[in-house]
Amino acid sequence: MKKVLVLAVLAALVATSASALSIKGTKHDLSTTGGQTIQGTSDEICVYCHTPHGAAAVGFAPLWNRTVANATAFYNNPAGSINATTSLAGTNNSDAPLCLSCHDGSSLTGALNNPPNGTGGNPVSNLGATVATNLGTDLSNDHPIGFVWSTVAADTEINSAQAILPVNFGSGAYANSMWCSSCHNVHDNAVGAFLNLDNSGSNLCLACHEK
Repeated sequence: MKKVLVLAVLAALVATSASALSIKGTKHDLSTTGGQTIQGTSDEICVYCHTPHGAAAVGFAPLWNRTVANATAFYNNPAGSINATTSLAGTNNSDAPLCLSCHDGSSLTGALNNPPNGTGGNPVSNLGATVATNLGTDLSNDHPIGFVWSTVAADTEINSAQAILPVNFGSGAYANSMWCSSCHNVHDNAVGAFLNLDNSGSNLCLACHEK
């Protein structure tokens, strides 16, 4: 049964990739032509995160054009029901600071490292306090991230997720790790909520969790 599930999930991911939408027109399109409530002052779509010149040295982030915002708290279940080795350092060594550079609720208006043609190109407002995507920097009530899959290998309720979701990020400390991008694809909103997999029937959850 597990093999059937794995094959089904892989097939769904392939199908999703084949029909992938671009960032254009999504909530992540902050350009003046994107049609979103939160907009910047430039019609360039990619510039709000990336730049070909003058990029910030953020390690694994390709040509990053923003500052980063570290988490101040992480998921750490005191009851001991989580087998993963989680930490604030691990959380902030993942892609979380990149996501929080907009989703912390206060950094979205920050200046870009390389504004387009001197226009500034910055979003004109932050996420509102009541907006669900305003995560703040306290991630203690969010899915744990920044841990390596080998730390949950003994958990019989966890599938071999590295064969199912795109959780491999390079090598060394970033290999086989659970990141925000293990579940989310910031460049593709084909299935909604920028998810890597349609979560109807908890499909995304069940790709990793065997319940």
